[in-house]
Amino acid sequence: MLKNTFKIATLLCATLTIFNVAALAPQADRAVIQYMSADILLPDNSLLNVDMSFDCGSDFSKTAMIITSDAGAHLLATAFASMYGNAAGDQVLHSWNTKVNEADPRKPTFLVVTPPENAHENWYKSTISKGVKKTLNYQAESLTSERSDDLNVELPIVKPYCGSRDHRPTSAQ
Repeated sequence: MLKNTFKIATLLCATLTIFNVAALAPQADRAVIQYMSADILLPDNSLLNVDMSFDCGSDFSKTAMIITSDAGAHLLATAFASMYGNAAGDQVLHSWNTKVNEADPRKPTFLVVTPPENAHENWYKSTISKGVKKTLNYQAESLTSERSDDLNVELPIVKPYCGSRDHRPTSAQ
């Protein structure tokens, strides 16, 4: 009985490993990040270890960018302002500089940029002419041209992380 249970468990682990590896595939000329672990230094000088899986089904599976600093937030805001209008750039900076909830202990530690919902494979190659006057729609989710009603572009999603709760320190410096 124990031998059969061990065989089943081994087979199940092997199957899950194969499916897990098959979900992400390296490109012919580029590796793909499957998993990251980071130590985050909290304002009280304690460390928090954060694990991020980029495999299918995780919150980070479609990550296009991770912004971790003021400089990164300003670069992203400048890009969004150039591509989607000033309101989109302002929305990025607002996400970076504002607590998600008033009761949160701190501002976000990082921003994650993912494709718009229902985006096509090359969503990032969509462009809007710089000369087109742009209007940002409700909650910075989409963009329309003021000259033409047929232009409707969904914006990439910028989501703030790791400012919403206190954590038990793993070590003090």
